[in-house]
Amino acid sequence: YDSKAGALCTGTLIAQQLVLTAAHCVDPNSNELIVFFGQEMKGLDKAKSRKAIKAVQHKLYNPDRTEDTADIALVRFEGTLPAGYAPAPLYKEFNELQKGSRVVVAGYGLNWSWGVKRGAGTLRTTSLKVKKPLYGGTEIMLDQSLKKGVCSGDSGGPAYIEKNGQLYLMGVVSRGDSLPIPLTPNCFIMSIFTRVDAYVPWIKETAELLMSIK
Repeated sequence: YDSKAGALCTGTLIAQQLVLTAAHCVDPNSNELIVFFGQEMKGLDKAKSRKAIKAVQHKLYNPDRTEDTADIALVRFEGTLPAGYAPAPLYKEFNELQKGSRVVVAGYGLNWSWGVKRGAGTLRTTSLKVKKPLYGGTEIMLDQSLKKGVCSGDSGGPAYIEKNGQLYLMGVVSRGDSLPIPLTPNCFIMSIFTRVDAYVPWIKETAELLMSIK
């Protein structure tokens, strides 16, 4: 959450002090980014919030492209983890994903976007199917045609693949509906995720950079 801009996004813990999110979710120059843990943002226990030390966007991030936008960022926060939280492992076997594969998504975003926008600030999960395994070279499209999926506030949040009973982080929410269909509400057709496996070298390099900050 950027308390200066009043902007809410979602992220995934991937190391003790590191959260993976979308590039469009962070202002690298902001000094008012806060990482919070919990089911509800409203009435949040201060013991479950952490001040961000620094955020880094991918250097190739370009929101004007139609695909392969490099919409990924890493945030380091101060202090230790609240009790009960652990980093998510990264999913690297992307070639196993096919059209129709089911993934689990999560986020603090809106749960209704038609007319009155409401529901942001509560962590929710659902499952979606893969619509296009390859959307460009570094992204994946998920199907939201059953009126469930990600929406505003879920940006930066995870798509998980379950394997042998363990959830692995496969993608990061980048954007949603962009199809030119009249009277179609936001968040009802499809969503685009940045593939984590395509950015593993960048994640490792940037993690080392952030953790070297004193």
